[in-house]
Amino acid sequence: MMSMLAHLDRTRIEPHLALGHETELVEQAGALNIPVTMLSVPKRSRTGMLSWWRSLWRLTKLVKQFEPDVMHANDVPSCQAMSVVGAKANVPRVVHVRWVITAQSAGWWARAGAERLICISDWVKRELGDVSATPLKDAKLEVIADAVDWPALSEDIIEKNGEQQGDDDATPRAAEEVTSKELTVGFTGQLIESKGLDLVIAAIGRLPVHQRPRLLVAGEDTQSGGVYLAKLKSLAQQCGVSDRIQWLGFLKDVTTVHRQVDAMVCPSRIEPLGLVPLEAAQYHVPTIANRVGGLAETIEHDVTGYLVEGGADDWARALIVAQERATLKRWGAAAHERTKQKYSPAVYQRKLMGVYESLSKVVAPA
Repeated sequence: MMSMLAHLDRTRIEPHLALGHETELVEQAGALNIPVTMLSVPKRSRTGMLSWWRSLWRLTKLVKQFEPDVMHANDVPSCQAMSVVGAKANVPRVVHVRWVITAQSAGWWARAGAERLICISDWVKRELGDVSATPLKDAKLEVIADAVDWPALSEDIIEKNGEQQGDDDATPRAAEEVTSKELTVGFTGQLIESKGLDLVIAAIGRLPVHQRPRLLVAGEDTQSGGVYLAKLKSLAQQCGVSDRIQWLGFLKDVTTVHRQVDAMVCPSRIEPLGLVPLEAAQYHVPTIANRVGGLAETIEHDVTGYLVEGGADDWARALIVAQERATLKRWGAAAHERTKQKYSPAVYQRKLMGVYESLSKVVAPA
């Protein structure tokens, strides 16, 4: 969401952010001179109707004060009050669909409908299914993948025809900075079962000792209080690869990983889009990932990276393929160019502005 707000054309859009909780987003919005209103939006339930009605009243008051041309919910669960208030105030409503949800469930949240649904990948749109028998029957569906920031190029970016242009030399491929000839791969994300890190650990263990890559792991086990992390470390010990893994913990800036690795691994068992390949592409670093969800859209197999079809044996074969430096270089260069052209902030904002302008006569085209 903050990436979206950071790249809005403020000569055409005047954003106002409503948040349900005090988070770091308040400070980040302040740095962008975006006004913030704290507005609790509890889930509608029989036992919480008083809080529900109070949230509707507060949101209605905010809408009357701000008079928005469009209301945009960042995900489906946060759209519940907006759906109702927007319908009564006759304000067009946009709902982002960022995770797997059925049309029936989405219709329960958006009980008063919406004018537009933005799915972050074709896969998420397919999983959503047919909305014609739900309160969202009149909503038009769009697929707009999230953009990825290119901070190393931020000072050089020029928007032209919806594309970003800049000095590619500002972001050299990490592999060229690594002096060791051994393959080094990186993982960034939560340490939870659905992220599939166990597949990579097992795969490394199945390779001959001289072909085992180094693995840098940046992430925390926040859900099980360290139990799952201990399980992963135990697996590494059982596979005899503990000496090949470096556990970095949580890193606020994962570019330190991108600058040390030859490739990223994204072994997720489910992934609605997959930002890992897009973030790594800034540094000409390709990604090896499971062929699941949106990852099959953000990675073009054997062109910008490598898509793995199955389990640990398949991952072991993929890591062997990645040992070829010429292949890595080819993947990395293609990933960088494809991501810049398809997932840049400029491209994202052009598409988002198209949605807003189609819903509001007040927002004038450039």
